[in-house]
Amino acid sequence: MKTPFFLANELAAFLLPLLAITFALAVESRWRRKILFGGQLAALFCALMGWMLGLMHGANQTLFDTGFLSWRLDVLTSSIVLGITFIAAVVFAFSERYLGGDPSRDKFLCMLSLLAPCAACLVLTDNLILAFACWHLLSIGLLQIMLLNADSSRSPQTVFKYHLFSDLLFLLALVLVASNTQDIGFSHMQAVLPSLNNSLRVFGLAIPVSVGAFASILLVLSFSIKSAIFPFNGWLLATLNAPTPLSGLLHAGVVNVSAVMAWRLAPLLQEHPTVLLAWGLLAALSALVGTLCMSAQPDVKKKLVYSTVGQMGFMALQCASGAIGAALFHLLAHGLFKCYMFLQSGSAVAEGLDKRKFGSIQVDAVHSASSIWSKIFVMALGAAASIGLYVLCVNNGFTGISAAITACALFCGMPALERIDFKSLSLFWIAVMGIVLGGGLLSSTFEHLVQVGASANQWLLPLVLALFALISIALQIGRNSSLAKALYVHSLSGFYVDEISSGHSIAIATRQ
Repeated sequence: MKTPFFLANELAAFLLPLLAITFALAVESRWRRKILFGGQLAALFCALMGWMLGLMHGANQTLFDTGFLSWRLDVLTSSIVLGITFIAAVVFAFSERYLGGDPSRDKFLCMLSLLAPCAACLVLTDNLILAFACWHLLSIGLLQIMLLNADSSRSPQTVFKYHLFSDLLFLLALVLVASNTQDIGFSHMQAVLPSLNNSLRVFGLAIPVSVGAFASILLVLSFSIKSAIFPFNGWLLATLNAPTPLSGLLHAGVVNVSAVMAWRLAPLLQEHPTVLLAWGLLAALSALVGTLCMSAQPDVKKKLVYSTVGQMGFMALQCASGAIGAALFHLLAHGLFKCYMFLQSGSAVAEGLDKRKFGSIQVDAVHSASSIWSKIFVMALGAAASIGLYVLCVNNGFTGISAAITACALFCGMPALERIDFKSLSLFWIAVMGIVLGGGLLSSTFEHLVQVGASANQWLLPLVLALFALISIALQIGRNSSLAKALYVHSLSGFYVDEISSGHSIAIATRQ
């Protein structure tokens, strides 16, 4: 493989937007947006060329070491960088039109052009210090964009407090690792792990926990906050009044970066399965709570926010179970899907207003009668797709079992069976299962590229997903029970986490 050409394209994917920002600030405002957008398009082209070059030459993991600036190059990193630059270019094009007439549009586009290169550099770098710098710059960039909205005085502070706490935990963990191993390279992590088995000492006192275990706890907490996992999702709710383009990039790029760090630090984390088990259980709770709250929200953006909370729970659950490849595929798929959902949320609102204006469709007896056969058909189709996917991915238990149980989780959409005819429903579910099959195969490919060792918590993922399937079925059967109605009320309120986290500020405002 032509490593210098591969490296040049990958580096250009995050350097060109930064150069575009530099040039844009030095020219007149009428040229500024064109230069910024040109930098995004050039970055997307370079990322695409790098990805194609990696595929053509069968790029395995290659470490381009230049001392402090060390870069990891392979098909997996180039795929993630391509996804980041593509989403950034789409959001940028949308923002230029969406913010027409807004006096802060140029500043918004400049900061938007900064977030994507930071995320891309975070994926490519093999250096702990540079990774933390990019991790923290994402927090600063997010704060600066939210401060452009004069109507949200407290929201930026809330967001930044969460992110600053996450950054401090991450920094402390990296300081512990670097000071005990005398190394700052992700690729050397496996070799220096014995140096982290010493007992942690605080002010000369030995604490009955190893340095590696304590660093893992700090990392897991940092990842959970950055990914807005329940109950740390308060900062994500505070971004509801942010501009829609920021929400698209935020939910598609910023909250997902924890999976990248979990992948790079997997050798350290897998040395402490108890910490990963606790993270997996918290992630499972987040997935369940996020899904329940999403299904109860009437507001479009709030529904998407809780969807992200649930999806990040699933992603963290995959990381905790050792299915890093599936988590990275989840990162890309969720980013593309959620970016699209946010950017077309205005159309969804308009569609809902039209339905209110002309009246909702009434369920007739024919649809009610056919819904029973529809449910039977969907169950049979889901079972067939699950079995087929498991056979296709028999060499990879994570992908097979996860996707099989995920097919059962799709039954959460069963209330819609009463509002659609059997033919349309059949075509829809065939398309859904086709996407699930294709996604499972791509996820399996990602897992082969990751090359992470077996985890002691492999049993956690299929067990939790099977439990989710049972909960889904139970909710469908007892949807009219008093317990289900009470659960709906609590889900509608987000289980009161936002009220509890903001209770102090509310009390102060009340006294004033």
